[in-house]
Amino acid sequence: MEAAIACDIVIASKKAVFGQPEIKLGFLPPYAAIRLPRIVGPAKAIEICTTGKIYTADDARMMGFVSRVAEDDKFTSEVDSYVKEICACSPLIIRLNKRAVNQNLGKDFSKSVNDVSDLFLNTLMKTEDTLEGIKSFYEKRKPAWKNR
Repeated sequence: MEAAIACDIVIASKKAVFGQPEIKLGFLPPYAAIRLPRIVGPAKAIEICTTGKIYTADDARMMGFVSRVAEDDKFTSEVDSYVKEICACSPLIIRLNKRAVNQNLGKDFSKSVNDVSDLFLNTLMKTEDTLEGIKSFYEKRKPAWKNR
C-alpha cells in the first residue's frame, strides 16, 4: 500500500488488496502516517493505520488513492492505454501541472490562486511546448513536443 500511495496515479487490478497491517505487529507505518491524511483525510488515515484492515481495489478507489480499477484480464491493456494517453502530452507540461498541484496542497486558496497564476503566466506561457500546443490546436494537428 505504501508503494501505491507514493504514486501520482494508481491503476489497480480488481483482485488487488491494500492495507497497513503494521498495527497488528506493534508498529506504525511512518510513510502512510504522513501521506495518507493528504489523500484520504485524517479520519480515514487513522482508521487504515489503527485497524490493520485490508481493503479491496474498489474500496481504495472510493477512498481516492487508486485512480482506476481494471478487470484482471484487461489490466495490462488498460495500463498501456493510460500510459499512451499520458505519453501523448508534453513531459514539461506534465511536470508543471504536477508542480501546480503539489505546491498548493494545504495552502490558503487566495495564495494558491496567486501562485498558480504566477506559474501559468511567467513559466508555462513562456514554454515552447505551450506555444506549440496552441499552434497545433489551431492547425488541427498533433503537437510536436520539444520539452522546452
